[in-house]
Amino acid sequence: MREIDNIKRIMDEARMSQRELSQRSGIAHETISKILNGKYPLSHKLFVKIADGLNVPISELMEDAITPITVDVQGYVEYDNQIIKIKSLRQLQKLVHQIEHETSILPREVKEIKVQNEMNRKLIKNSIKNNDYEFYINDFELIQSHDATKVDCWAFKAASDSKDGIILNLGNQCSGYPFQLNGHVFFTSESAYLCGQFSNNTEEHKRIQYQLMSEKNGYTAKKRVKNANKETIRADWDSFRVDWMLYVIWMKCQNKDFAEKLKSLPPSAVIIENSTTVHEGTSSIWGCKNVELEEARKKVERYTYLQYMKKVRSGKIKMNSQELDALIQSERDKIQYIGTYSDGKNYMGKILKICQLALLNNTKPRINYDLLRSKRIYLLGELLTF
Repeated sequence: MREIDNIKRIMDEARMSQRELSQRSGIAHETISKILNGKYPLSHKLFVKIADGLNVPISELMEDAITPITVDVQGYVEYDNQIIKIKSLRQLQKLVHQIEHETSILPREVKEIKVQNEMNRKLIKNSIKNNDYEFYINDFELIQSHDATKVDCWAFKAASDSKDGIILNLGNQCSGYPFQLNGHVFFTSESAYLCGQFSNNTEEHKRIQYQLMSEKNGYTAKKRVKNANKETIRADWDSFRVDWMLYVIWMKCQNKDFAEKLKSLPPSAVIIENSTTVHEGTSSIWGCKNVELEEARKKVERYTYLQYMKKVRSGKIKMNSQELDALIQSERDKIQYIGTYSDGKNYMGKILKICQLALLNNTKPRINYDLLRSKRIYLLGELLTF
């Protein structure tokens, strides 16, 4: 299929991986892979998304759109600390366009982003005392938009994310906060949460729970243990997963360090799981997305990298990968007050906020224990009575 060949050609010329195309287009990485290998139908909707991800008009991907260039252009160009093999005039033109953008347009864009970000930050900080914004944490099905230019949003994704000097390692897959659940120690809340999916009174589920409990990494617990056994997940799982998660996170709050972490966030904080770059089926349930913020951060990251490498080439500093990564993360974390979080129910942010308020007010969250008891949840062979 010529359209697929055109997509592959443009990806090759742009040095774009399948994973990057997935992030840019909003199409799952697995689907991208199948499309490129001719194992998944390329619908018009997917075609439009791919064109957007490649930043080219649809016409350029159409079957007869790309006419081979007869001009023989081949060679090598050194740019961005890389030796790039040029295979066509089109590729050379795109590289020149990229260089022009990164040397003249990108610096102006980043300056504007930082000025706007700082202006919004000051406006939010000055208005916090008079803040009457209502974060609807008790309505889990409500899709609420949060304007990061007006509301104090505290969004987390990676364990290295931070805001105002506070490391936002609040995600389920983050380690460092072991806690007890019915007398058993779990290293991550992800492992404990997943145990709810396999909580029937069977030897098979008991075996899976032991595997989950032994995992110190939440990501591997999900990818290795859950995915290998997903055919045995409880049929009624969706009916109690939210209250089970709330229960698990409240148990995690018995870890003093995690409790102090939550309490260190401002009482006015709108807590959000940032799922902008996550395209799995539940990403719009547990988090929400801010595409404008992510695009702004990518520009800042790229500009920071280019400026650092410029100093390296001039001999002002020596290349240090750890120093560069830390600098990029620091500059990224400063950009917080751009765009709007939307397209998601933000279950996780609401649950964390419920627990934070309970800790600050010395109360307990309202967990539907009657529902949980009615589901007869077993943990390692023992019926939980809550």
